[in-house]
Amino acid sequence: MSSDGESTVAVKLFIDKEKKMVLFAESDQDFVDVLFSFLTLPLGTIVRRLGKQSQVGCLDELYKSVENLGDDHFQTKPCKTMLLSPRNAAAGHLRRLKVQVDDIDQSQFYACSRHMGYFSSVPDVSCPFCFAMDKTIRDYNNPIEIFAKMRTKFIITDDLQVAPSSTGLMFSLMDKLELQEQENIEEVVLQLDSNKTISLIARALLSKQPLTGLYFDVAITPDAGTNVFQLPENLLVEQADEAEPMFKAIKMRLIQTNDDTLVLYAEVGHDFVELLFGLLCIPLGSIIKAYGEWSPNGCIDNLYKSVNEEGCAKQECRSLLLSPKLPPFFGCNSNVLQVEELPPRRVAGYNHEMNPKNPFKGSTCRAYIKEGSTNFMVTDDLRVTNFSLANSLKAIRAAKIPKEKLVEKECTLDKTQVLKLLRAAMLTHGALSSVLLPK
Repeated sequence: MSSDGESTVAVKLFIDKEKKMVLFAESDQDFVDVLFSFLTLPLGTIVRRLGKQSQVGCLDELYKSVENLGDDHFQTKPCKTMLLSPRNAAAGHLRRLKVQVDDIDQSQFYACSRHMGYFSSVPDVSCPFCFAMDKTIRDYNNPIEIFAKMRTKFIITDDLQVAPSSTGLMFSLMDKLELQEQENIEEVVLQLDSNKTISLIARALLSKQPLTGLYFDVAITPDAGTNVFQLPENLLVEQADEAEPMFKAIKMRLIQTNDDTLVLYAEVGHDFVELLFGLLCIPLGSIIKAYGEWSPNGCIDNLYKSVNEEGCAKQECRSLLLSPKLPPFFGCNSNVLQVEELPPRRVAGYNHEMNPKNPFKGSTCRAYIKEGSTNFMVTDDLRVTNFSLANSLKAIRAAKIPKEKLVEKECTLDKTQVLKLLRAAMLTHGALSSVLLPK
């Protein structure tokens, strides 16, 4: 328990005093459950909890774009809420965590007091009969068991590899770390509250030593070795199946330099914006499943791999962590990452879960963004605004590129390019240039 009464999780750290680094940690099930829960978090939740300063690719700019875009561009007002505060499909499991990462009450739902049976997970959704959801209800189902196996202790390395604790493993780690003098090892107990846990997520996404960074309060910066403006060659997406009937090619107009060094911005339609914004609802584990790994930086991948290690996660929870689903109605029109969506639920005696995107069309409406002739402007770092001559001139002036060095090109994105762009959105600060320009 912290000084302000907040629940905490205790972790014993083994520290090299001379090198100022965490060698490994030992904990019980509670800390490992918190670590594994990271895989269920939607990207939008991570960005919001990190104060839109996650430093993860273009995600901060995407999130701020949703905030700043006018409500009239969305199907309904709740669409914006869904993207900014996405629900977690694993909420029933997370309720038993000792430390809560998400500050949204996932047990709260909204219902109509006049027409029984209609409810929504998102506020401000209209009842199909009286246009109001004016009652708050709770999901009183018993919390579901969480992820880690019931073991006495686990060992966690600095880069978040999790394994059941044993003397043999400890000796193996000491040999690997070349620890000759055991008297240099100091044991400390760290109490993790929600703020420290959120900081640990940020470090796990960007650093190979998140525990060291957390304990010694090292500044969070992406580990060296990756150009944040270019998609790494070894993480380029394999050729996608372009014959998939549900996928529709995306057309856009690029404003770029004539020497193919920079895309200033793209003029796009609603379909491309829908694709980008939908990324905020995707759980972290689903991203790793879709692309095989998270990033050359960070060590979230090690948590994902640890789920399959013998003795770590319960068998019945593995798919929940390795293939996290979306809550009902949180998918988007372009499901190129093929993340499954849960069917509508029943909550506290209410049987009809409303679609926040369009309560009057049921589950047939999947889009967040209205269709229409409105064009949008998307900059290289995926900041989305209305397209206008004023915004166009502003972007050109900010780039300080002479007009004679800019050209306009039309392009059509196939499924492979779309997958690369979504990948680049999480890895670079120049997503359009890294994917759409020649190497």
